[in-house]
Amino acid sequence: MNPLLQTIVFTSAAFFLSSGLLARAGSLVIWGTGVATNCPPSLTNVQAVAAGSSHGLALGPDGYVTVWGNNSYHQTNVPAGLSNVIAVAGGLYHCLALKADGSVAGWGRNNRSQSTVPEGLSNVVAIAAGATHSLALLQDGTVTNWGRYWDGNSPDDSDFVQIAPPAAATNVIAIVAGDDHDLALRSDGTVVAWGLNNFGQTDLPCDLTNVLAVAAGRSHSLALRSDGRLAAWGRDNCSQASIPAGLKDLQSLAAGTEHNLVLKKDGTVVAWGGDECGQTNVPAGLSNVTAIAAGWDFNIALVGNESPPPEFVAGTNPRHADGVFCVTVATVQGRSYRLEYKSALEQTNWEALPTVSGDDTSRTLEDPSATAPQRYYRVRQW
Repeated sequence: MNPLLQTIVFTSAAFFLSSGLLARAGSLVIWGTGVATNCPPSLTNVQAVAAGSSHGLALGPDGYVTVWGNNSYHQTNVPAGLSNVIAVAGGLYHCLALKADGSVAGWGRNNRSQSTVPEGLSNVVAIAAGATHSLALLQDGTVTNWGRYWDGNSPDDSDFVQIAPPAAATNVIAIVAGDDHDLALRSDGTVVAWGLNNFGQTDLPCDLTNVLAVAAGRSHSLALRSDGRLAAWGRDNCSQASIPAGLKDLQSLAAGTEHNLVLKKDGTVVAWGGDECGQTNVPAGLSNVTAIAAGWDFNIALVGNESPPPEFVAGTNPRHADGVFCVTVATVQGRSYRLEYKSALEQTNWEALPTVSGDDTSRTLEDPSATAPQRYYRVRQW
């Protein structure tokens, strides 16, 4: 497995979790309707997935990208020579790919410049794609964007505007894009939102703190708190902002156009919201899921192939204070865990920190000497 796929990046300003790249390699299960359900049958050993409106993206272990589904704007035509990719994102009709060197490639529809990556853009650690705009999270914890947002009026050229990320979008560790609004998760567990607000999708709940993950649909938003509670707000015409009773033990979120997916800690998936294309009808017996993605009329689940525990696991709530870096890990009795780091991606060797024993609780792993300008972290399990 590529160790980049389990990396936490630390700089003096912020910490980053590559949220789309924390899955074990595996195969895909797709449900719903439309051309995006016709996944190439030879696509296996997938490392990460993403969904556009009606096209799917998969990242292979060799850093190459496969795209399938609607190709009305050449969004499935991966640029020749694109390689060394570590993350992918899908918009309405365009795609983004993040390379290991921190650069970004874009292709597909470009009517609002959503596929035209700003010249000189570098040091990118995460990407997200909206309907006609794109986002990049930089290594210093700030966010940049390009393309345009619909302002809610009649959809002609004068009603698509540029909206800069707000000044509060600093120390960001994760970004997501809805059709025309965005969410940024900060290292202190707070959320910043901006963009179109015609259904209250950027009106954050007043008690929204200690957030671990966020997701954005067409006109609604989701956030997972550290205590396991899920928050939802924005448009609710298909009950997409109404949380099902008894929903708990969640580890990740995905929001489609008017529906949602959540991945539970036991590897099963729950879906709710609009179901006109069968997108909330989770296939019977679906289990061992390691990552999810939601499009307009379809969903993708990445299913782990191997039964042994993964060599690397995802950490949550990365934080830094007084020269100490900490990350929380859900441990399992009988397994061992340790934090490892290196100072540059091109380095081969990782430095190992002390080992802790799993006990079926959340444990904190720490680096007490996190004073370097930058370190890359991963959590090993055995």
